[in-house]
Amino acid sequence: MAERFRLFCEYTHCCGKQVLELGTAETREKALQWQERQTLGAKRPRLEEKDLILTCPVRHCPAKFQVPRYAYTACAEI
Repeated sequence: MAERFRLFCEYTHCCGKQVLELGTAETREKALQWQERQTLGAKRPRLEEKDLILTCPVRHCPAKFQVPRYAYTACAEI
């Protein structure tokens, strides 16, 4: 059985933490490479128009200015 890894990013929002699932990886090595690329690139993921980060009415919400924390976790065995 092979283990899969869930790829995600996490924002600290004015109303708490928000986790966005961004995909899966087949191996721990691929997940780690993805995490390093995302972290070093310091880019934000594409968000849906109705996403809480884009629609938050709080003017100085930390989620509007920060780069998210990228990470991965084991999700299930196949």
